[in-house]
Amino acid sequence: MAGLLSCFFLISSLQGQTSGIIRASATVVEATGIQLIPMKDMIIDEASAQDGILNISPVTDEKAGKLLVKGKVNSSIRLSYLNEMALVNTSGDGTLVCKYVVSGYRTDNQSASQLLDQVERIVQFNEKGEFYLWLGGRVDLSRARPGSYDGEFTIQIEYI
Repeated sequence: MAGLLSCFFLISSLQGQTSGIIRASATVVEATGIQLIPMKDMIIDEASAQDGILNISPVTDEKAGKLLVKGKVNSSIRLSYLNEMALVNTSGDGTLVCKYVVSGYRTDNQSASQLLDQVERIVQFNEKGEFYLWLGGRVDLSRARPGSYDGEFTIQIEYI
């Protein structure tokens, strides 16, 4: 049975284009026994940007978001996601373009995680039925204006 899990992200408190947070919440679209649990928001900090572009490595950057996927012990799953999203300012002008980069690992060890840079990637839950994901990417802040932004990051997870 295939399951589709969506993560919705909101950049809030982008005040004066200095900082913001991509806040995660999960919605299960189809019941499969797979859970997606947001553990850490992705931090947007313009001070770290170069020429209006912020790069957040999911493998090495402490500002990366973190998600926990729970399922059947030692089962294999297929992961796929859309890697680009334009976030729209809900209170006026401005856009943020995010090119997401995701890494994953069987334990809570970000520095050992591997990039999930293929259209689809097959991974395996650990002996506790867990698999960790880190979310980073390239965020174009050049057209951002103060306000709240929202958009969607969708990841499909299915047992194989």
